[in-house]
Amino acid sequence: MSASRVTVDRQAAKEVFREAIAIAQDLSISLLTTQWDGAIATLIQGKHLTFRYILITALLAKSTNHRINALALQAGADIEGAYDARSLCHIVVVPLERQLLNRALGGSNEPFLNKPARFPTISPSNAVRAGTDRQLLLKLYEILSEIVTSEQAFNALCLATRYALEKQTALSQRASQLVISTNSQLKVIEFVEMLTARSLEGQIAAIVMGAALAVHFDQFAGFEIIVHPVNQSGASSQEVGDIDIKREGQLFGTVEVKDKPFSEQDVDHAAFKASQYGLTSITFAIGANGQCIEASSQQIAQTILVKRGVNVIFIELVSFVKSAIALCPNLTFTTFWEKLRYYAINARVKDDVFTHMEAVLQAMQVLE
Repeated sequence: MSASRVTVDRQAAKEVFREAIAIAQDLSISLLTTQWDGAIATLIQGKHLTFRYILITALLAKSTNHRINALALQAGADIEGAYDARSLCHIVVVPLERQLLNRALGGSNEPFLNKPARFPTISPSNAVRAGTDRQLLLKLYEILSEIVTSEQAFNALCLATRYALEKQTALSQRASQLVISTNSQLKVIEFVEMLTARSLEGQIAAIVMGAALAVHFDQFAGFEIIVHPVNQSGASSQEVGDIDIKREGQLFGTVEVKDKPFSEQDVDHAAFKASQYGLTSITFAIGANGQCIEASSQQIAQTILVKRGVNVIFIELVSFVKSAIALCPNLTFTTFWEKLRYYAINARVKDDVFTHMEAVLQAMQVLE
C-alpha cells in the first residue's frame, strides 16, 4: 500500500503564518522555550538560507495540519503524511516574508530550487556538503523528527520567526555602525574591494555594479537600474544586457558584466542585442577574473564598431565602481548595503552570495 499524502490548506496556512509573525514581532510577548531552541537558532542564524526556508515551511505545515509529516519535502515521498513543501513555501512563505518580514529569511524567490530542498524527505543520508551543511541538516532532522503536535510546531515557528528578525536587526546594526560621516564612501570602497575578491560565478560583480549604478542614478529623477538574474538566458525576455538602465521607462543604456574569461563572440553577441534595441553603445564591465581570451579589447571594439555600428566601452569594474561612489557625496554605507541586498534578492543569486556578503560585513566590523 502506498503512503498517504496530505494537503495543506493554503489560506489557513497564511493565517497561521500571519499570527506567528505578529507574535514574533511583539517583543512584549515572551515565547515559550522548547528543547529545540538552540538548534532552531543555529539554523535560522546560520549561513545557509535554504535550511531556514525548509524549517519555517515544515513548522508552518505541521502547525496548520497535524497530519503532516514535517520531514516530507515532496508530495510523492514514500512516508505517511507527505505533502508538497515546495508549493507551500513558494506560494505562502515567500510572499508573506516579503510583505511582513522585510525578507528576514533571506529574500529568496524560489528557495526550494536549491539542492538541500530537492530530496523527497529530510534525511541524514541526503547528499550535502560535509562540514557546516551536514551539521545543519542533522539539526534540521533532529527538530522535525521530534516535533509531533501542531502546538509544538507553532511555538517553534514563532521562535524561528523571532530569531530571523533578530538576525536581520543585527545585520542592519552592523551596517549602520560602519556609517561614519567623514569616510562613509571609503568604507563602501573597502567593502567593494573585499567583496569582489570572490567571483561566485560572476554574481558578485553583477550585483556590485548594479548597486553602484543605482546609488549614482538615484541622484537624478526618472532612472531605474535593473539587474537581471545571473547566468540565465535572456532570449525570451525583454532584457538587453546583464544590467539595463531605463529613464522614464525607456531603455537608456545597458551594461554587460564579465568576471570570467570571455571571447570576441561574447562581446559581439552583447553588441548585436543592444543594436536590436536601438542602442549605439554598450558598457562592458570586466571583473577581477575577467579577460578576453582572444584579441585585445581595443581590437574587438574596432571590429564590432565596423560590424554592428555599436561602440563597446570596456571598463575595469572595481575602478568604475569607485568612480561612481566618488560622485555620490552623500552616500552612506547603509544605503549601499541595502541596494546591494536588493539586487542580490532580485537577481536570484545563490545562497553562498548572501553568506559571502555577511562574512565581509562581519570582517569589516571586526576591523573597526
